Amino acid sequence: MRRHSFELWLTLMVSLGASTIYAVLSLLRILNSTQGLAGSSTTINRPLAQQGWLDFISQLASISLSLVPVLLALYFLRLDRISIGLLPKAKDFLWGLGLPIAIGIPGIALYVLAVQLGLTARVIPSSLGDYWWTPLILFLAALRAGLQEEVIAVAFLAKKLELIRPGLTIAAVVLISSLFRASYHLYQGFSAFIGNFLMGLVFAYLFLRGGRVAPLVIAHTTMNTAVFIGYPLVAPYLPI
Repeated sequence: MRRHSFELWLTLMVSLGASTIYAVLSLLRILNSTQGLAGSSTTINRPLAQQGWLDFISQLASISLSLVPVLLALYFLRLDRISIGLLPKAKDFLWGLGLPIAIGIPGIALYVLAVQLGLTARVIPSSLGDYWWTPLILFLAALRAGLQEEVIAVAFLAKKLELIRPGLTIAAVVLISSLFRASYHLYQGFSAFIGNFLMGLVFAYLFLRGGRVAPLVIAHTTMNTAVFIGYPLVAPYLPI
């Protein structure tokens, strides 16, 4: 007999559920440090080795291994005979490229305001060296985040909750998914929690209404790619 709750917790605790625990602990350490939240910073993409060639291989290995929980989630969904629309269609790109404009720009504005008010840590998208492979790794890192978060925190979580608690309303599933998404971003500060919660409300609702996760993966990958690669270009002009 299948135990959907066990499959859900197993997948979460080897992926974004573990990230939530580390994010909360990181936030507590920052709040109890001498510099506090306003004086702290966090780097998303860090070097994994001093030598360029070894860093490149290490980055590829890290990204590849972090996608294993996504495969686990897809495997469980396949056993459930549930499709989440991961393979993109032409119309998915319209949503996927439109959402970053609607969500990404207000999100950046919220971050800048929060930094000025001392409500969040300063986020450094990348500290990787200036190598030929840096843009490629940053794109793959953006794709990794898109797959992890949208497949696991939205599609898999929503579908498993529907099997575990068939009586849950769409509003309840959207709220749970959004709070979960926000929780593993707490290491960045309170504005990241709020921004990702609002983003989660939109993304979870769109998935439950449309039944396709591909537009969300495209949108998330696009937003992260723009931030990871484009941030160094615009950083000197930001009021932070």
